[in-house]
Amino acid sequence: MNNYSDLQDIDTRLNLVIELAPVGSPTATIIINNQQYDYPQLTSPIIIDEYLPLMALINIDIILSNKHYTLEYETAVIIRRLSIDNIELIPEYDYLANYINDHNNTNPTSYLGFNGKWRLTIDRPFYHWLHQHSGQGWLIG
Repeated sequence: MNNYSDLQDIDTRLNLVIELAPVGSPTATIIINNQQYDYPQLTSPIIIDEYLPLMALINIDIILSNKHYTLEYETAVIIRRLSIDNIELIPEYDYLANYINDHNNTNPTSYLGFNGKWRLTIDRPFYHWLHQHSGQGWLIG
């Protein structure tokens, strides 16, 4: 029988998953802690699945650009899923994101229909941030 101290299956990484769906074929850029993913013509849903260090600070930018406003067709990016370690952050925590766009629409949203940048900043280690914003107080250490 193994003791707890004998177990070596401790993962010191966070699994980040972002799933985006296009409306029309927008131009989108996703930046996760300076790692950039460019989609000059996003035509089908995408999933970004990557690992970050457990104690990392996390910045996520989703940028919609080159949108031409027309009544004939809509272009947008929908954030279907954003999770860290299987904890869903959208829609519960989308109010913590900043959405800076060319229509000055600052309402919390996961539907990016204007040229601009949606940014979620986790300014401390993820589980410290989560405990604070979920009303569980601070973690010590």
